[in-house]
Amino acid sequence: MPPTKGYILVEGHGDVSAAGNLVHRLWAELTGTMPWAPPIRWKNLHHPEGIRKGGEFIRGKPDAGALLVLRDEDDACPRERGPELARFLRVMALPFPSAVVLLHPEYEVLFLPCLPSMAGRDLTDGAVSRPGLRSGTIWDGPWESRRGIKEWLSRHYPPGRSYKPTTDQLPLTRLIDFDVIRRAGLPCFGTLEHALLFLLAQVGQSSVYPPVPR
Repeated sequence: MPPTKGYILVEGHGDVSAAGNLVHRLWAELTGTMPWAPPIRWKNLHHPEGIRKGGEFIRGKPDAGALLVLRDEDDACPRERGPELARFLRVMALPFPSAVVLLHPEYEVLFLPCLPSMAGRDLTDGAVSRPGLRSGTIWDGPWESRRGIKEWLSRHYPPGRSYKPTTDQLPLTRLIDFDVIRRAGLPCFGTLEHALLFLLAQVGQSSVYPPVPR
């Protein structure tokens, strides 16, 4: 069976459905035709052994055509940590392109540039609708400047509500406007776009993103 599908490894429960929506939408916008399987939650993606085991697991998929490792990085500098983790994938010589993308400091940073259009809207998931962020909510300061974005979001919900990744991450992801994020210059989103363009261009090749710095 020829390689026909991309696979995504994520860490958190909320990331599974949210990352799937994010990658599917962005991939379609980039005119990628290879379908993506639902993201797989995988342990220890911040360690070389977790990366290795995840890569070997996807290697065993007969239809694997690409691998994206998507995780938070709230401590190290993504410019240094990303190539470091990618190096372990490179050593594995997987028979398809792979990429590591680190969202700094956490997945929810993707929401911040879009808050003006997200605030004041109910969050809908199927037939369930619930209050979201309060009207007028905006982020002050550089996008990747603070940890604890989840807690910050909770403080901007109506009384009695708080941000919960398992229920809110997907509805807020659906409200992300890619053009707004591009204009905001959010670094980790730029990395995600570059990674997907790399995978699109390298289908059928054993190659890894990001490259090792010279």
